Amino acid sequence: MVKISVTMVFISTSAKSQKASASAGETVSIIALNPESVPRATALSLHLGLQGLCDAKAASGLVLEVSQNRLGLRDYSQRGSRTLTVHSAGRRYPAAGKDLLSRALGKHCQSVIDATAGFGSDAFDFVRRGKQVCAIERVIIVAVMLEEAAEMFRPEQRDGELRVVCGDAIDEIRVQTHADVIFLDPMFPDRDRHSAQPRKAQQMLRRLVGEDPDAATLLKVARRHARKRVIVKRPRYAPPLQDDPDIMYKGKSVRYDVYLTDGTPR
Repeated sequence: MVKISVTMVFISTSAKSQKASASAGETVSIIALNPESVPRATALSLHLGLQGLCDAKAASGLVLEVSQNRLGLRDYSQRGSRTLTVHSAGRRYPAAGKDLLSRALGKHCQSVIDATAGFGSDAFDFVRRGKQVCAIERVIIVAVMLEEAAEMFRPEQRDGELRVVCGDAIDEIRVQTHADVIFLDPMFPDRDRHSAQPRKAQQMLRRLVGEDPDAATLLKVARRHARKRVIVKRPRYAPPLQDDPDIMYKGKSVRYDVYLTDGTPR
């Protein structure tokens, strides 16, 4: 049975949270979808440091939509755009012998720190694989959406655990329980001729996060704290985030660069 342990019910205005908020890119408005959700939206607005509720008719750009039972992110500057919600329903079914992520994790991985959790697709996948997962996300709005999805997450078959932490991963990795694997999925470089248009969730995440100028520093910290290995997810044709990895697992569009830590057999 998958155990969900959420460590961030509401975001405080502590220095750590302010640092996380400062890393975000585009400003987000917040609206209540119906009168019943106004108290919840108002509370979220205060905890997220937003400037009160916005009238839906006057809203523009990225907007956090609040109802009584869900949170959604929508681009009001694009007419007819759909609302993005975070959920754990998506599953990956790689072909036999082609599960590159499983090979990157290694045979004896039991715990993972997902240091760039985003909307949680990798974190939920790790839990389904039976791993103990700490998902770190520094953009507060994204972390709140991930938290809500984690609370609604229900087990399928395997044992696993998911904790959601809001903060800067460079700081948080140092204070979390050491994990076998630290997983990094920094914002991909700008598109080139080899890259397809990013999915809607990735486009929104880039607008919220901005660039990841500290990704190389994060990798250095991760290599000092991972028990066995660090995995960096990269576009297939992008250069390594740091020096050459110990192992590479290449797919059609992405690859996993693996950095083994001291004492780990190849």
